[in-house]
Amino acid sequence: MSSVEIKGTWEPEFNLVVDAFKANFDPQSATIEQGAAFTLFHQGRLVVDIHGGTRNAALEPWQQDTLVNVFSTTKGIAALCIAHLVELGRLGYNDRIATHWPEFAINGKQDITLAQVLSHQTGLNAFETPTTLDDLLDWELCCTKLAAQTPFFPPGSRTCYQALTFGFLVGEVVRRVSGLTIGEYLEQNICHPSNIDFHIGLPENQHARIADLFAPTRAPSMPKNMPSYALASMTNPVLRADFMLKSQTRCAQLPAVNGHGSANAVASLYELYSAEKGLISAETLALTTEVQSSRSDDLIGLPVHWAMGLVVNSLANTYGKEPKTFGHSGWGGSFGCHDPINRLSMGYVCNQMSPDLVGDARSQNLIKQAYACLG
Repeated sequence: MSSVEIKGTWEPEFNLVVDAFKANFDPQSATIEQGAAFTLFHQGRLVVDIHGGTRNAALEPWQQDTLVNVFSTTKGIAALCIAHLVELGRLGYNDRIATHWPEFAINGKQDITLAQVLSHQTGLNAFETPTTLDDLLDWELCCTKLAAQTPFFPPGSRTCYQALTFGFLVGEVVRRVSGLTIGEYLEQNICHPSNIDFHIGLPENQHARIADLFAPTRAPSMPKNMPSYALASMTNPVLRADFMLKSQTRCAQLPAVNGHGSANAVASLYELYSAEKGLISAETLALTTEVQSSRSDDLIGLPVHWAMGLVVNSLANTYGKEPKTFGHSGWGGSFGCHDPINRLSMGYVCNQMSPDLVGDARSQNLIKQAYACLG
């Protein structure tokens, strides 16, 4: 067992979760934790809020307020912004994107709906023209590219994970409807009122709190015979951990891949999916978690139950044993999820990135032990 000191608070009945968290630091682990944090709410109560390890190569300790890039875990937070706009009646999931973004209505995209964007069925899973990492920092450029692009397949006919383009598609809809960038919308309407420390576009004066990322020790395993358009999601451009450490990237708003927060923030945001919190109603939650696609995803290579920007549990039980649990995970291992039946909300963040695209062993064991503690 690791000698790393686990700091924070937890209820004694959740000791198994703390033990699982500490075990992730064991030198025998498949991915040895460097620094991490985990938070769990049960029935609205904060029952686990822990952290440990180090946040950078200088071995500075992980603190309660340490922030880290959670990559695609950000997508589930972007989806919460959309759900809030749906709750307010300013958006509908069946809205055509072109209704709010007229320039989008060309080259076969005039009928693409918000639901298809959120469930990765647009055929806009990658940029068609060569795109550099620095191009991702130019919001107008990327949105202009997508508005002009022809889908790789007829919208609605296939499913292919929009690794990077999801953020521009969703974020531009938020901007067109609200007049705010998605980072501004999240801060003003969701995070600030609830005192949640999560950011899409992190101000430079907060960068000293960020944990550095340690790249995976091997490349991820990719599905065989992947279509070229699916591969482009990962190669045009190739996302690198060191790019995410640049100050300009941290400040930029990339709603698909560069949200910065703590485990407490991620879990707190998923707790807001609960109708009891008052941000969205039970009716809106039902719409938000309605599965739109359950076919095999061309990039992931497995059937995924995509709802409105969220993954709903399937036979793989990604987020535990409750079929109605939903969430999103990020490259490297982070995740957030909410179980509306048991009213569990979880958040896990880390800085040692795992190469696994799905099924990170660290997060899977934390989820398993959380349910074991419920009996």
